[in-house]
Order: sequence, then C-alpha cells, then structure tokens
Amino acid sequence: MASAKSMLLAQTLSDLRQFFKANKANTYLLAASGGLDSMVLCHLLLELQLPFQILHVNYGLRGEESNADQALVAAYCQKHQIKLEVLKVSLKEQLTSEKLNLQAEARKIRYDFFKKIQKENPKSLICTAHHADDQIETFWLQLARDAGIKGLAGMARADRHVLRPLLNLNRDDILALAKELKVSWREDSSNASLKYRRNLWRHQLLPFLNASMPKLNGAVERLQKTFVQEMIAQEKYLHKAITHFDLNKSIGLIELSQLSAYQYLELFKSAGIPTHSIKRISDLFKAENGKYIAWKNQSTHSKSYLVRQQQHLTLFNETPIEWSYHLKKVVKEEKGKQIQLFIDTDQIKGEPYFRQVHPGDSIRVQGMNGSKKVLRVLKEAGIPAPLRTQQMILCDQEKVLAIPQLRLNAAIVATTNTTNFAQLFFSKKP
Repeated sequence: MASAKSMLLAQTLSDLRQFFKANKANTYLLAASGGLDSMVLCHLLLELQLPFQILHVNYGLRGEESNADQALVAAYCQKHQIKLEVLKVSLKEQLTSEKLNLQAEARKIRYDFFKKIQKENPKSLICTAHHADDQIETFWLQLARDAGIKGLAGMARADRHVLRPLLNLNRDDILALAKELKVSWREDSSNASLKYRRNLWRHQLLPFLNASMPKLNGAVERLQKTFVQEMIAQEKYLHKAITHFDLNKSIGLIELSQLSAYQYLELFKSAGIPTHSIKRISDLFKAENGKYIAWKNQSTHSKSYLVRQQQHLTLFNETPIEWSYHLKKVVKEEKGKQIQLFIDTDQIKGEPYFRQVHPGDSIRVQGMNGSKKVLRVLKEAGIPAPLRTQQMILCDQEKVLAIPQLRLNAAIVATTNTTNFAQLFFSKKP
C-alpha cells in the first residue's frame, strides 16, 4: 500500500501533467530563489521531463547568504544539465541612493529580467512557485491596502505569460514533497523579519486568526473564487469601456454610473491613474465644469489631470498634444446648403502652422460681436488652468485659425460670397 507521501506525489504529478498539457510552451522559465518552494518545483519539472530553464536573481541584500543561494541554484543546474540565467544587482545601493521601496523595486527588477529572457525564448512561459498559503497572505495584504475585487481575488494559476503550478498546494504539502524528493534548499533569513508586512501576516497575524477561527482559510478561498467568477462575468463590458477611454481619453458620467465598482476601479487603473487619485474621482461628479484632480506620473515625473468637462471626465497630460491638419478642397456643388460647415480658404494668409497659446491670442466666435480670448475659450471648455498655455493652436500669418477640436475662427467660416471652399480636419500625431 502506497504511503500518504507517495500518494501526494503521485496526485501532484498527475495534476501537473494536466496543467502543463493545458499550458504548453517550448520552454518553461522557472524562477528559482534557492528556497523550499522553487526548488521543489524544479524537482517536479524534472520528474515530468519538461523543457525548462532556471532564472535566478541575486539582489546582494544578504551578502554571503545571497551568494550561497546563487551557488546552490548553480550547482543544481550543473548537476542536472539545466540552463541557468542569473541577474546580479546591488539593490541595497539603489535603495539608498533613490529612496525606493525594497519589495516593490525587487519585484520590478525580477519581472523585467524574466520578461527579457522570455523575449529571447519564443513561445516560453514563466513559472513561479507561489502556493496556496501565498494566496491567503495576498488576500489579507490586499485587503489592508483597500484593494478592489481584482486584488482580493488573488493570483491566477495561469495568467497570460505567468504560470503558478503549485497554487493548489499549501506549505505543508510542499514540505512533504521536499522530503520525499530529497530536495536541498536554503532558508532566506529575511523571511523571519517582521519589518516586512507579508512576514508579519505570515508569522503573527494569520497564526492568531487561524487558531481562533480554524475555518477562516477555507472561507477566504471560497471568497476568492467568487471574486474570480465575478471578474470573468464583467470582463467583456470592462474591456469595451477601457478601449473607449483609451481611444478618446474621455468618458461620460452616465457611462461611468453604469459601471460596477470593480469595472470603475479597473478602468481608471488601466489609464495609469494611481489608487489614491481614483478615490478622489467621485468628487468630480458634483464639481463645476473645469474642476480637476491631478497626480504625478512616477516614471515620467510629468503631471496628468482628470477634468470635469460638462458631462464628461477627460484625461489630459502635461505634455502638449501634437496635431496635424488637413485641408480638403470642396467643389461648390458638394457643399449644398450647409455653408457653415466649410471654410473660406481665401481668408487664410500664408501657410498655416501650429504653436502654443500666447496670453494675448484672440479668436472670433460665431454669434457674437468682436473676439474672445483663446484662454477664455479654453477655460469655458474645462481645460485646467496649468494646461491652457500649453494648448496648441493653428495660426496663419495674421491670426488664430482654430483651436483643434474646440473652436474655429468665425473669420474663416464660409459665407454666401465664398468661392473657394474647403473642410478642415485635425488629427493627433502618434
């Protein structure tokens, strides 16, 4: 009769065969730190005889300990003739000089490295050794960060480019597999430090909660599955809203009111709006035209603005929009009775060109005597004050011809006396 441990191994291998059959790749890129979880996954992929390489990042944070982790992984690869890719960085120096968050920066470095290697290996998939206990910890960490259902739903076992084969196993299962497979691994001493939030949950908070409420983990798992199902149900409409906002940089308040809380959050996150700013967007629903919220982009250090424009919220960037224009000549028979939709090209003096707004710029407005300041037109259109002087306008040798997508100078609008008609089109440069 098979032992409990060998039964666990047989069931795990059977499950993984089906999992990798459904997630085929020419090469699996296994992220291995040298710790228990990743070294068990290495052994399991060897058992399954799958084509894989190992990726290791040495952050240099623990001196000789970090080098010993790398040496263990290198020795394993040499023994089993597995290709190894190593990235060695001095993360401690970077953190000191740039005042970065350790875990966030380490994750960025790690996944940038993984993606680079993946790009060099067509039809490859990244594998990480996250397991069920990591999933539970992620739920509580995300809950403490006030995350939406996407964050609370946790990690998927198979994402577009990342596989997490061990996500169905808990830490005790992995330890049992390690003993049966005679796995050698190294303990990361930083995993015991309570200065890291995940370790605080792992070593103190969750043991206390589970001792008080033994069924808590099961409840969390059921809740995460519910969140995943809800996300799947809402993805189609969410994708449509994201595509519309990405194309137009604007969305109507009515359309926003029809989104679920999950869709609302994911829409603005996809636009690069930070969570602390998303929380303030609801203030714009009752705000006056032109009111806005602003935030600084962490990578470009430029500002972005979400602006209330009549019944829409529109996204603006600090970088001026580059425009191009096109004049399409129209024969008299084509214009019909809609003269006001065309311009009189005889009223344009010289070759039109774009420039930024000057404080003294004015433009004639149809239906009123005299001219109106361009800055005033922009204010009425709800353009934020910091962006008005960056607005690009089309001019000729004498005057402002148009404010792209906002206003055409009445002085060049066709009349019954016009002989040379044209249509003026604007488009944003990529």
